[in-house]
Amino acid sequence: MKWTKEQEQAIYEKNTNILVAAAAGSGKTAVLVERIINKIINENIDIDKLLVVTFTNAAASEMRERVLNAIYEKLENDSENQNLQRQITLLNKASICTIDSFCLDVVRNHFYKLDNVSPNFRIGDTTEIELLKQEIIEEIFEKKYEEEDKDFNTLINTYTSYRDDTPLKEIILKIYNYIQSNPFPEKWLNEKIEMFNLEGKKEEYSDFSNTVWGEELLKEVEEELIDDITALQDIEESLSFDSELNKFWQTIRSDIDMLQTLKNNLDNWDRAYEISKNINFVTWPRKKIESSIKEEAKIIRDDVKKKLNKVINKILICDSDEAKQDIQDMYNVLDKLKYVILEFQEEFSKRKRERNIVDFNDIEHFALKILLKETEEGKIEPTDVAKKYKEKYIEIAIDEYQDSNLVQEYILNAVSKGDNIFMVGDVKQSIYKFRQAMPELFLDKYKNYKKIEDKKQEDNLKIKLFKNFRSRDNVLDFTNIVFQDIMSNDLGDIEYDEKEYLNLGADYPELKQNFATEIDIIDLKEEEKQENIENEEIFEEKNEEEEERVENIELEARFVANRIKELIKVSSMGQKEKPI
Repeated sequence: MKWTKEQEQAIYEKNTNILVAAAAGSGKTAVLVERIINKIINENIDIDKLLVVTFTNAAASEMRERVLNAIYEKLENDSENQNLQRQITLLNKASICTIDSFCLDVVRNHFYKLDNVSPNFRIGDTTEIELLKQEIIEEIFEKKYEEEDKDFNTLINTYTSYRDDTPLKEIILKIYNYIQSNPFPEKWLNEKIEMFNLEGKKEEYSDFSNTVWGEELLKEVEEELIDDITALQDIEESLSFDSELNKFWQTIRSDIDMLQTLKNNLDNWDRAYEISKNINFVTWPRKKIESSIKEEAKIIRDDVKKKLNKVINKILICDSDEAKQDIQDMYNVLDKLKYVILEFQEEFSKRKRERNIVDFNDIEHFALKILLKETEEGKIEPTDVAKKYKEKYIEIAIDEYQDSNLVQEYILNAVSKGDNIFMVGDVKQSIYKFRQAMPELFLDKYKNYKKIEDKKQEDNLKIKLFKNFRSRDNVLDFTNIVFQDIMSNDLGDIEYDEKEYLNLGADYPELKQNFATEIDIIDLKEEEKQENIENEEIFEEKNEEEEERVENIELEARFVANRIKELIKVSSMGQKEKPI
């Protein structure tokens, strides 16, 4: 294979931490496999000296298979190569696995380093773990009801109705699950809740806009104002071309000035609050003029009024002192919530020990305890076990790095030498935040690692693989246009501009026709309606069966399949029939 310059860098560079930002279709898996092969053949590194972490078991199996096939290909030209033959044997025990599998291996081999963990523990299945959680939360609630716990009653009054305490149970479980993605859950929980404690910080937070909450809330107001002002400016320009619409133009102009005044004062909560109270859209002129632009302007203006009032009435509803008091009141509630969460965590751990089961969160945290220790000075350092892994692994390669979380980051850093981690990923493909993935880890390195031409000796290396070998240029161009419009630091965590574009990498043969990019919008409601009509007779014959709703994704798949059939049919009609 002929590699690009950037792919060659990703294959051969070493002696530093490397982040490879690999866009869709850029050949990242091929590059990672080739890097492993290069380590084996050219650098004479045994494959069991490499730790390759993949996101799924399927990806790990595929990686093993591709490495094995690559070794066999090399052996075809060098059948007597004992080193390659040895690597086939070593591949069976090579650390090409998911992070969970690696952590499980660490725990199985060093369980004696943990307190109250049996060597023959088993991993509980998802259903068993979830049922145990529900059982424990029910028991904790029942106990607190019986004890008439005052702090618990405060939580009940805050988060639930008199009919149902389910919302509070869900909050406790949700927060518990979330904090497990942090290396030190209890410490993290305590720090975050203490942020709400504004006692003794009156000078620092004299204006509510100086708090993290005020900053975020005013940012939401600003985003709405930017959208509204832009919409009004567009229609203002259209009105300006007709002198008969001058009164309507003046009204829109007045609206823009009013909203701009609020936007210019969003650096101070109290000023913004006072100005927002005086936001008053003047009455729309009643001058009778037949004009589609005038009607459109009124529709846009009414929409702006509705959206802006909704945001203001949700956010700018009190001054700084009242807002800060609300945060302090919330601290008093959250502090009580914290103890229930910790009580649940303790009881959950106890029950799992009694049943001799663990879940995957336990495995990661057990591995963390085995590999890291806290010194008397409060510093986190690698243990003797971690040092053995450091000596064992010459390189650590992490696939789909954008989906890593902080626990995994600590674990893999604990077994690295400090300059031997190779990370591959694409933050634009990060979709697992709901499972506590932290694309921020990728982004931090993406911003701070240096390109090879700018790199100094102490710097870590960043390599961009932005050439796409999967699609033609018309597909890539359209993709870039769409993502440039919708992706930003605020939405998608990255500013999608020309530096982030997908670039054509493959040399496709010239097409006889110039195919334009086709956009198809599926009206799912209409498709469902049609589906129901087509199946009406079937449903009538099966009165006892409940009508099954066709899933949206099935409708999309069906549409794509039909479109492909059409294209094949058109293509075949243009060709001469060939003898069988």
